[in-house]
Amino acid sequence: MKLMNQALEETLKAVEKKEHLSPDLLESKIKVNESLGRAAFFYEKLRNAIDYQDEHLFLKNAIKRILKRRAYTGLEQSGGKLLHELVWARYFRNDTLPAEYVKEIDKILNKYSEFKTNIVSRNNSRFVTNAVLSFASYEIEQFLSPDHGEEKFSEFATGLITRNIDVPSIEIEPAALRMQITIAVEKLLFKSDQDQIKFRLLRFFYPKWPDISKEEMLEFGRRFDEIMSSIDWQISQNRNSKIFKYVRRVVPPFVILWDMIRNNPQEARRAFANKYLLLEKAQATIGSKNRNIYKRVLRAIFRGIIFILATKVILAFLVELPYEMTVLGKINYVALITNTSLPPILMLVAGMFISIPGRKNTQVLLKMIEEAVFEDELYAKRLETIRSIRERSYLLFNLVYTTLSLAILSLVVWGLIALKFNVVSIVLFFIFVSIVSFLTFRIRATAKELEVKTGEDSLSSGIFNFLLLPFVIIGKFLSDKWSDYNFTLLFWDFIVEAPFKAIIGVFEAWIAFVREKREDFE
Repeated sequence: MKLMNQALEETLKAVEKKEHLSPDLLESKIKVNESLGRAAFFYEKLRNAIDYQDEHLFLKNAIKRILKRRAYTGLEQSGGKLLHELVWARYFRNDTLPAEYVKEIDKILNKYSEFKTNIVSRNNSRFVTNAVLSFASYEIEQFLSPDHGEEKFSEFATGLITRNIDVPSIEIEPAALRMQITIAVEKLLFKSDQDQIKFRLLRFFYPKWPDISKEEMLEFGRRFDEIMSSIDWQISQNRNSKIFKYVRRVVPPFVILWDMIRNNPQEARRAFANKYLLLEKAQATIGSKNRNIYKRVLRAIFRGIIFILATKVILAFLVELPYEMTVLGKINYVALITNTSLPPILMLVAGMFISIPGRKNTQVLLKMIEEAVFEDELYAKRLETIRSIRERSYLLFNLVYTTLSLAILSLVVWGLIALKFNVVSIVLFFIFVSIVSFLTFRIRATAKELEVKTGEDSLSSGIFNFLLLPFVIIGKFLSDKWSDYNFTLLFWDFIVEAPFKAIIGVFEAWIAFVREKREDFE
């Protein structure tokens, strides 16, 4: 057996260090009114259901949302307000966050506020502001809820994959290859979003980020467009690349190893020194992970249905009903009921056919885990064996597929017109059926998170996927644009949330004032 990989050893030390952290009981804490906080907590639950996103992104996205709302009045000295809102929403328990954190958060916000003023960019102010808020929100999340070992484990996974992948040197440079593997690992292992990946990639340009000097920060401001363009290009190159597909096939053993480490680092350390103990603990972790994945799939389906219903109802009242009443003079209840009920029913039915990998997959996964830990190898086909040359037949199949996809979409439009759907109803039908199709495929990917032994699709499954794939492609496009121009979320964030949080703040201040006055007379 080889000595334990250095990055794996550092991962264990980082996670073990977390377990020895103990709060200072005498330190002043951030405390909010429990009753008012309960109202903010229920609002946050509703807001997260409306904005369909992975659960591990809730905290980071909440921080970014709060900062975006406060950016209009300036980020400086907003740490106290930010932490109060996070405690209101119960991202942290009441009376547990040290009050000293306010100063630390203000330092981060002041740093990024100064950074923004020194940025030289040809991009519009919206792009620059979004980038700055993304970096600030992720750094604040890491301060409040450190990953403790995630970065070290990413280095372990990236290093092992890099050593086992076989790419001709003339095809990609070693540094670019490592960056591509890092992006794929972040996406597939840690489910990182664009903001998190960009933050991690900054270390390729500034290894000490975010603890860089003021001079380096000024230099970054001058090179902002160059660096951001390079990062965006690397991320775009990673999508559906050979490297990404390779990492997707070999990442499941790292998912299990990471679960073992963060759940019980001492037990994981013992398992990494004993092959039989490793297989025993890994098998137990796989079983637990599969049960957890099944629960996540159910929650994702439930949240997806709420997301569809909430956005559809809002658009129905804002767009569909006013259009039919003012332009057509009547309401098409068939179209209204179909558009409202069909998307959630489709998601529910599709969710019933989602399954997790079985016993054969577990055996292959255990073999991969064993070789990754004890042999420093990956039990998988090398990249060079992957078919990457698009033959003439591919071009022909692509033409046939495009023609059939257009035929399917045309047939659906013809059917909707036959049901007396108007233009707005047809557009909304395609929007929501496409988004549901895309979300269903994302949920299916969650269920297949540990799949390393891909089986053949059944004929019925193949036909179902073929019929839905045109809608999935549209849904992916709409989902990307939805995050940039989601007017429903803008309505919730600025028309609903801003005054709602302001009212809670006023009430909390009033209650504190009355309590202080009462104490004066006691």
